[in-house]
Amino acid sequence: MKTLAVVTRSGFVESIHQGYICVVDTGGRIIYQKGDINTKIFFRSAAKPFQVIPFIQSGGAREMGFTLKEIALACASHTGEAMHQETVMGILDRLGLNTDDLHCGIMSPYNEDENKRLIAVNEKPTVLHASCSGKHAAMLAYCRYKGYDISTYEKPDHPVQKEILKTVSHFTDEDEKSIETGTDGCGLPIFLLPIKKIALSYARIVQYAQDPESHYHESCRTVFEAMNEHPEMVAGTNEFDTELMQTVKGRLIAKIGAESVYCVGIRDRKLGMCVKIADGSERAVFPVVMEMLLELGVLSSSEYEKLRHWHKPELLNHRREHTGDIIPVFRKNDDIYVGQKIK
Repeated sequence: MKTLAVVTRSGFVESIHQGYICVVDTGGRIIYQKGDINTKIFFRSAAKPFQVIPFIQSGGAREMGFTLKEIALACASHTGEAMHQETVMGILDRLGLNTDDLHCGIMSPYNEDENKRLIAVNEKPTVLHASCSGKHAAMLAYCRYKGYDISTYEKPDHPVQKEILKTVSHFTDEDEKSIETGTDGCGLPIFLLPIKKIALSYARIVQYAQDPESHYHESCRTVFEAMNEHPEMVAGTNEFDTELMQTVKGRLIAKIGAESVYCVGIRDRKLGMCVKIADGSERAVFPVVMEMLLELGVLSSSEYEKLRHWHKPELLNHRREHTGDIIPVFRKNDDIYVGQKIK
C-alpha cells in the first residue's frame, strides 16, 4: 500500500490514509499506479453500471419503458431524496409491484435534509430511502421482462445474478469461475476482483460506448448517457459523483462504492481508474480522486474551481474554526509520518 492522503491539524500530520490507485487503457496497459494493483477488493457499488447492462442488453429496459433517468437510478447509490423515492416508486407502480418486493433493506437516507424531515415528522425510513433501491427496482423489472421469479432475485443462483456475473467477467477479463463473491450491503452478490481489472472495466465501458461495432455498444452508450444526463440521480444534492459529472459535462462517468472504492471512466482517452482507500474512510477518497484527475489533466481550470472544495477539504471544529485539512500526498516522493509538519 502507498500513502495516498493525510489529515492535518495546525499544519502537522495527525492521521494517514493508505491505499491503491490504478489507471489503465482498454488493453489493460498500466498508465498510472500506486500500490500493488493485483490486490483484490470488493467492487461494491462501483459495479452498478455493469449490473444494469444485462437488462439493457436484452432489450428489457426498452420493452419495460425505462427512461434514462430510471437507468441512471439503477446505477445509483442515491441519497434518498424525494426525486429518488418517487422515481423508484414509479417503476414499482408500472410493474404492479410494491415496496415489499424490494429486497434491499431499509436504511436512513444519506441526505441530511430528508433525514431531518423524517425525524421532525416522526416517520421511519423505508426501502425507498435505501441507496440501492433503484438497482433493485431495475432487477425486478428485468425479472418481469424475462419471466423470472421475483421472490429470490437477489440470490447468487438466480438467473439475473448469473447474467450479471457473466457481464462482469467480460468487462474485467476474469474467468467467471475465478471470481469470488460476497454479499453487498443491500443483500446482492458482489465481486472480489484485482484493482487493475476493476479499472479495466471502466476503460471498456467508455470504449464500447463509442464503438458501434462493439457487441455492448448500445448498452454502454445508454449507461454513459443516463449517468451524464441525470447525475442527480446517480448520487444526489451536494454529492461528489453528481457534482463531478455535472461539471465535466459528458466527458466521464464516475461512481463511488462503499468502503472507499471509487471508479472513473474517461471518455476521450478511453481510460479507466480505480481508487481504493485501504481503511475504508470516505473522507480521503474524494481528495485522492481529485488529485488524480488533475494528474491526468482531465479538469480545466474553470472546472477545477467548481470542484476545488473536494480537493483539499478544510476541517472545522465545533466553533467553526479551521483546524486542519485533508490533503492528497501520493505525488510526493518523500516519506510521510505522523507528527510531520506539512504544507
